[in-house]
Amino acid sequence: MRNRFHFTPIAAIAATTLVGASLTACSSETAENAENTEATVSADAAKIIATTGVWADVASAVTGEDVDAIITGDAVDPHHYEPSAKDLARVTDADTVVANGGAYDAALYTVAEQDRIIHAIPLIDAEEAEEHSHAHEHGEHDHEHSHEHAHLPNSLDELEHAWFAPAKVRQVADDVAEKTGGSAEGVDKRISAIEDKLGAVPHVHIGMTETIAAGLVWGTEIHDITPEEYVKASLNRQEPSAAAVAAFLEQIENGELDMLFVNPQSTNSATQRLADAAKAHNVPIVEIRETPPAGQDFLDYFEQIVDQIADIAAHTEPSEHGHEDTHEH
Repeated sequence: MRNRFHFTPIAAIAATTLVGASLTACSSETAENAENTEATVSADAAKIIATTGVWADVASAVTGEDVDAIITGDAVDPHHYEPSAKDLARVTDADTVVANGGAYDAALYTVAEQDRIIHAIPLIDAEEAEEHSHAHEHGEHDHEHSHEHAHLPNSLDELEHAWFAPAKVRQVADDVAEKTGGSAEGVDKRISAIEDKLGAVPHVHIGMTETIAAGLVWGTEIHDITPEEYVKASLNRQEPSAAAVAAFLEQIENGELDMLFVNPQSTNSATQRLADAAKAHNVPIVEIRETPPAGQDFLDYFEQIVDQIADIAAHTEPSEHGHEDTHEH
C-alpha cells in the first residue's frame, strides 16, 4: 500500500536529513547520559570510604550501598598496616571518611580534613600518630602514655577497639546517616538488641588475653578480673611477665573464671598457654577477632559473639570462688 503522503525530492532529502540529525542527537544524548550516569555512580562510590572493613560494614548498613574500605580481610592487623600512596589518595579524594579514631587507624585518616571524618573515638594529629607508632615499634612507653593502672579506661572514648562498644557503633551509624542522608534505623535496632542481650547476662567473671572486648562488657554484669599486671602489659603491647601469666593461670586452674576471651589474631606463647589451660579446666572460650572472618559482615559477627556469651552465661554456674571485682566499668 502506498503512503498517501507524497514528498518532493527536496522535501524528502530535508526530512531525511532532519531525521538523521535527530537520531544522531538522540544517540549522542544517550551516550552522554550514560557517561554522566557512570560518572555519577563513580563519584557516589568515591564520596564515602572507611578505614577498615568493620566501619565500612556499619556505613554500608546505613547508606544501603557498598562502602569500600582501605584495610580489608582478616589477614591484616590494622595496628601495623602501612598505607600505600594509592591508599592515602583514596582517603584524600573521599568526601567522607569513616574511621575508628585514636591511634588505631591514624596512619590513614590523618591525611583527610577533619571535618570530613566520622569517627568513633577522638582523633589525633599526624605528629601524635607518628610518636605513637614509634613508641610501640621500639617498646618505648613514657609516663604520660603508659598505663600505670591496669583498670579499664574511665571513658568509652579511651577504648581503642571502639567497634565492640555498642554505643560507639550507634554513634557512628547516626553520624553517617546525618552526613549522607541514609538511615541508621536498622543499625540502631540491631545494636539495641545486642545491648538488651548483654544487659540480661548475669554477674559472671571473665578473663581477656587482650583488652579487645572492653567496650562489649562496659556497663554490664560481665566483670573482667584479668590480673592487673597482665592487663597493664596488654594495654602497653608488651609481653606479660612470667608472674602475670602465672597469676592468670592460677585463676583458670582455681575455677575463678566463667569464660575466657581470646583474640585468635593476636597470639603468642602466653595466650596459647592460657587457652590450653582453659580447655583443660573446661573454661569456655569466646574468640573475639580483631576483624570478622573473611566474607562475614561485622554486625552479623557482633551478634554472633553476643549470642555465644549469652548462651555460655545461661548454662554456667557462677564461679564458686569469691573474687573482688577490681576492674571498674
